[in-house]
Amino acid sequence: MLHSIKEPAAEYAAFEDVIARAHGMQGSRAVSELLRLSAALLEHCAYEMARSDGRGQVSRIILISAELERMAREAAAQ
Repeated sequence: MLHSIKEPAAEYAAFEDVIARAHGMQGSRAVSELLRLSAALLEHCAYEMARSDGRGQVSRIILISAELERMAREAAAQ
């Protein structure tokens, strides 16, 4: 289970479904799609952090997300 604090399971069911599907992906196309998904999740994380107190990490997370997007494009081109 991905959440350790007593959080509503229904709230995270969709997220856990995405992770389960990601684990089932295989092949070269999966690499590109998984990198793209990771980048999107990090980008959303940065947005949520920016709304609160984590401003110091936001730019770093955005840069990591951009790097994952670049890697996804490279993987898709191969």
